[in-house]
Amino acid sequence: MVPFKRVSLLLSAAALAGSAWAQSLHLDFIDVGQGDGAVLISPGGEVVLFDDGRYKACDKPVRFLHRLGIDHIDYLFISHYHADHIGCTKEVLEGFPLRKAVYDRGGSYPGGVYAAYVKAVGDLRHTATKGQVITLDPGSPKPVKIQIAALDGNGVQTTNENDLSLDAVIRYGKFAAEIGGDLSGVATADYLDIESGVAPAVGQVEIYDVHHHCSRYSTNSTWLDVTRPKVGIVSVGDGNTYQHPAAECVERLHEAGVQLFWTERGNGAEPDPSLDSVCGNIEVTVGPADDYFSLTCGNSDPKTFAFWGSTATTGAAAATTAAVPYAWSNQSHVYHYAQCADVRRIKAENLERGDTPPAGKTLHAGCPKAQHE
Repeated sequence: MVPFKRVSLLLSAAALAGSAWAQSLHLDFIDVGQGDGAVLISPGGEVVLFDDGRYKACDKPVRFLHRLGIDHIDYLFISHYHADHIGCTKEVLEGFPLRKAVYDRGGSYPGGVYAAYVKAVGDLRHTATKGQVITLDPGSPKPVKIQIAALDGNGVQTTNENDLSLDAVIRYGKFAAEIGGDLSGVATADYLDIESGVAPAVGQVEIYDVHHHCSRYSTNSTWLDVTRPKVGIVSVGDGNTYQHPAAECVERLHEAGVQLFWTERGNGAEPDPSLDSVCGNIEVTVGPADDYFSLTCGNSDPKTFAFWGSTATTGAAAATTAAVPYAWSNQSHVYHYAQCADVRRIKAENLERGDTPPAGKTLHAGCPKAQHE
């Protein structure tokens, strides 16, 4: 459920479009069950949908959009043509007419769900191109930009529909979030490693919409080393037959220090209460200052996360880093300043902290000077 105060804020943002700039960007990951769907509302009131949910389960995205108080969609980005990503296009656009454009990978795909999608979007359908940037709030001093980082296998020859996914990166000031559909990162007989080639174009992000519902074939170590997400969104459905999320994927994310928020429990790895939160709908708010974003998991109180490159610390993290300035792994020969980004990569069982540098270890060369001057 969307909290009343937040609905009021979103309605106010939409009302301000064209007359004054609202203060926040809103990015919500909708609990669509075993599928994907996210909606962005820019500070100027433009509405963008990324995928639209699972075929025959369209009440969830439609109901959520109604609760936001919007009455249209400006842009629709489609990652690929599987029914759990385009299954509700008709139902969504019947209630929220598409004003400007839909971007997808082009080409075609067999089946009635794809045919219904093509009919629903009509002449507003456009084939995206790699490197293309769509700008929201173009008259604003701080516009929102959506970058197409990859599509159609990113130059790799493949016929696997998942590997053809369009990868969109949302940028707003220093904030970045990535939504890449069902891209693969583990090469098998059926899948190819697309993630490693895409990662440099994406770069470091705050939020990662975990590819392919956190299947065992997604989210490889190269991807995590390059993108370094602070938060991972696991869009997954209870009782799914794919064993999503896979233990291998969840473990890779945990080892990289990514805090995970799941839409549902799924039917694979069990959530770790100390590392994972099962939310239902997940709501992100990014304010005008390039410092931090807040995330609301279901009906819980918001949590705040500092941007990469920000000198701000929030909540308990601020108290910890102020009180204990050094951190290190007991398995490593280096130590870090507590605010160094690499600290989050240390496994919990190996992490140690102290008021003085540990004997016998050298300072990690990658710790930014700004964090300890």
